[in-house]
Amino acid sequence: MRLRGRLILIALFVLVFVLAPTLARWYTDWLWFGEVGYRRVFWVPLLSRTGVTVVLGGVLFALLYVNLRLLLGGGNGEILDLRSPRGGRSYRLPPPGAVPQTLLLLLGLIAFATGIAASGRWPMFQQFVHARPFGAVDPIFGRDIGFFVFKLPVYQFIEAWLFGWLTLTLVAVAGVYSLRYSALMFRGTWALPDRVRVHLSVLAGIVLLVRGWGFWLDGFGIEYSQRGSAIFGASYTDVHAVLPAVRLLAVLFVVSAVLMFANVRRRTLGLVLGTAVVIAGAWFVGLKVYPGIIQQIRVAPNELTVETPYISNGITATLHAFGLDRIRERGFDAEPLTAGVLARNQATIEDLRLWDYRPLLTAYRQLQVLRPYYTFLDVDIDRYRIGGRQRQVMLSAREIETSRLSAQARTWVNEHLVFTHGYGLVMSPVNRISEEGMPEFYLKDIPPVSSVDLQVTRPQIYFGEATEHYVLVNTKVQELDYPKGEDNVYTTYQGRGGIPLGSLARLAFAYRFADSRLLLSSDVSPSSRMMFARGIATRVRRIAPFLAYDRDPYIALVDGRLVWIIDAYAVSDRYPYSTPAPADSTDVDDPLAGVNYLRNSVKVVVDAYDGTVDFYLMDPSDPVAGSFAAIFPELFKPASAMPPAIRAHLRYPVDMYEVQARVYATFHMRDPRVFYNKEDPWTIPTELFGSDTVLVEPYYVTMRLEEGAAPEFALILPFAPANRDNMVGWMAARNDAPHYGELIVYRFSKDRLAFGPMQVEARINQDPVISQQLTLWNQEGSRTIRGNLLVIPMETSLLYVEPLFLQAERSQLPELRRVIVASGPRIVMAETAEAALGRLLGPSPPTGTPPAGPPPAGPPPVGPSASARQLIAQASETYERAQQFLRQGDLAGYAREMDRLGEILRRLRETQGP
Repeated sequence: MRLRGRLILIALFVLVFVLAPTLARWYTDWLWFGEVGYRRVFWVPLLSRTGVTVVLGGVLFALLYVNLRLLLGGGNGEILDLRSPRGGRSYRLPPPGAVPQTLLLLLGLIAFATGIAASGRWPMFQQFVHARPFGAVDPIFGRDIGFFVFKLPVYQFIEAWLFGWLTLTLVAVAGVYSLRYSALMFRGTWALPDRVRVHLSVLAGIVLLVRGWGFWLDGFGIEYSQRGSAIFGASYTDVHAVLPAVRLLAVLFVVSAVLMFANVRRRTLGLVLGTAVVIAGAWFVGLKVYPGIIQQIRVAPNELTVETPYISNGITATLHAFGLDRIRERGFDAEPLTAGVLARNQATIEDLRLWDYRPLLTAYRQLQVLRPYYTFLDVDIDRYRIGGRQRQVMLSAREIETSRLSAQARTWVNEHLVFTHGYGLVMSPVNRISEEGMPEFYLKDIPPVSSVDLQVTRPQIYFGEATEHYVLVNTKVQELDYPKGEDNVYTTYQGRGGIPLGSLARLAFAYRFADSRLLLSSDVSPSSRMMFARGIATRVRRIAPFLAYDRDPYIALVDGRLVWIIDAYAVSDRYPYSTPAPADSTDVDDPLAGVNYLRNSVKVVVDAYDGTVDFYLMDPSDPVAGSFAAIFPELFKPASAMPPAIRAHLRYPVDMYEVQARVYATFHMRDPRVFYNKEDPWTIPTELFGSDTVLVEPYYVTMRLEEGAAPEFALILPFAPANRDNMVGWMAARNDAPHYGELIVYRFSKDRLAFGPMQVEARINQDPVISQQLTLWNQEGSRTIRGNLLVIPMETSLLYVEPLFLQAERSQLPELRRVIVASGPRIVMAETAEAALGRLLGPSPPTGTPPAGPPPAGPPPVGPSASARQLIAQASETYERAQQFLRQGDLAGYAREMDRLGEILRRLRETQGP
């Protein structure tokens, strides 16, 4: 009874603490996938993992079992003759009997654990089955790229897996036989029993055959070689030395395997050993010595000549893999800004982004959090149609963080039943400043108050970036909807999100979250609903973990509802000849580091109220995304199914754009000779933010990219030459239909200097008026924050804009106090962008120009003629009208008057004579 009682206790322990939690997690996951409408997505990975486990585990179990039976299946009274001409003796081997059950159990555990370990590679095997052609071939073997992306990884995995286990089995079997027949082995292989010789020969032959296959596959691996100093991928040495060597080794291993199989009937072991010596020599000479000789004798003295075709292969493959082969390049003169250019690009000036997202986030938190349990995590940039025209705005979702509640208020009921959701958002134009230096709001407060033609009809945020813990809705406790003065407004959830909490579901969730209060609370009823995995990043990764995701989801107001838009990427690191993307030096968790194929093929939309998740396949021509669409046909919706109201808010993703910019900075050199000599490498320029030197970040601008075209929302970034601060070009990604996703690179004329961001920063520091003002502010109990320096292209001109924020030492509220603008040799600072532009383009000297000194000694100047006096009067009147237009914000009228002033001044000069 005591033993039986212990067994019962052990069984209960396993049931309660091992089996039940596992089943609870599976069951609740199944419920969750049903909630989001992707139950097939739950079954496909589970069945795929099970299939990989069963197949690989079964193959391994069969392999080990067969060899174990052969190892133990001899004997049965067999007589071994150990006599020699000088005398000796013989003895009978005892029969080994059946394979012990303990060994069978051990083999089963090993096979199961191995299958489980390999089951995480199920996407690789599924993509093998659902491979899609790329429609392009590699330049060395002439195979479709799909072979390298979808097929080759599976072949290499199977070869390595088989070779490892077969080698381990061979060593184990040979070890046991050597112990069992040690006396006979000294007399030679043919002194061993036939079954032992056959077993070892066949097993060794299979090992050699598998490794020969591996060397054949290794030949394709030269497409990922890093031997060449000029390019990633196969170099001259790889193609002319390494590839023939691995092919020869593959043939030699197959020959050795055939000889080993023949050793079953014939004495071929000597030939096998001889072949082994040849293999060792071929391996050392072919993979170590010969490539080094070729590299030193053939390549090093003529590297550019012999490597040119391979460099060309690498450039072509990399540009295609990152979607850079479709870039259009244009010239750009980088001329100083004129009033005419300003007038023709008024849409750009009206959406000139003055607010830097970091000071603005601080301002949002200080002005619009309203309660300590709310927070703003980040600021997004988007465009909305306001007042009949597209306006660029900055916005942020007001999310809830229960960790900000006071210690007394952080009860289980409050955290999971009452404080369940965030509320609303704030939105402000990118360029409007109040008299106090604060942002002006289009949307603000709780409930949301709108000053424009945008309305929020469903402001609750149950699913967001800060919503990680689970909550229960439709309980007997009402949820806090929003605070109102000294009171609160409460609500009951009306959406379709969440999982109904029946008795079994309630028990399963209590197991999953190890929270008995889910079972004990009388506030939870069968009509209550469980919401978990509410963080949008967690939510989409649970559904589609095989995609890579952008680090910056953004909120959008669509028909009164709040939705999150997330960019998803189809990636691979197996594209032949493509150089892997350099990692983001500012983020160790860069999701795109090391990939060498990248497409933004999927857009994900998550409803902030219901939690519904929609995956839209935006690029069905992408083979990687297409393979996943074949695996999960119900997961991806066609791009045509996306509502137009959501499509209007699609943005070119910053993460992908940064990777493309870093790659293009090198691979814009398409001429192999220029690339080899690194004659024109580009880099991302730096700027000052606060007092720190940082890389310029991509930024969204409303601008006209083509002459005669309407202004559009574009993502741009300047380029600088390596180790220099001037600019050589800039890249634009188009965001508006029908040109969404198009990339354009503008190259500057080589005979004209275009100031880079750091050069403009240096000129700001050197300007006597600006630097004096900055020094004064920093000494009066406050500090200045220099915002992003934006380089704004307009037609063939460049405008530099940098906002200055002032923050008191005892305050966390930054105020936008000045705007610095520059173009060509001029640089000015004023309280507003309009005033700064007026001074930049007006006849007055720039800010930093010292006032004129006393007039030089000599005869007094001759007074103006009557005609000259009339022109001076006209100039004065014209200038006054221009200033009036500027104060009214009419930049077109201002530009017309300034052009007229220029004509008057020209005529005035003519009246003075030579």
